Amino acid sequence: MDQQETTIESGDDQGSSLGQIKVNHTVVATIVKMAAMSVEGVLGVGGGIFDDVKALFSAKESDKGVRVSEDEAANYEIEIRVVMEYGCELGKTAETLQMIVAKQVSNMTGKSVATVDVIIEGVKMDDDEDESEESED
Repeated sequence: MDQQETTIESGDDQGSSLGQIKVNHTVVATIVKMAAMSVEGVLGVGGGIFDDVKALFSAKESDKGVRVSEDEAANYEIEIRVVMEYGCELGKTAETLQMIVAKQVSNMTGKSVATVDVIIEGVKMDDDEDESEESED
């Protein structure tokens, strides 16, 4: 992922600007990951073959599993790859993930989010459940 920066317009148009405010796409990716991990049923972000290959060429851990770009109108287009908890409703969880990510990115950056594409890379048991089942045996 390239290190694109987005200029954020301040709501104050009185001509007393001190300069531009820019947000790097890796910062937006971090916001996306943190928002995603707050969604019940999401166990992790990234972790697919695509990310393993990408990790060989990139030293950044922060953008793993998230791709951020912008459309012609400068709205964010986000792609997120997740691993979900076994037993959760995949469609419902993915929709919740889309809404929470879009809201959080928009709230923190002041820019609109055009799309949030969710790619479910896998489903697995929550580690906490695995540990509690093993201790019962």
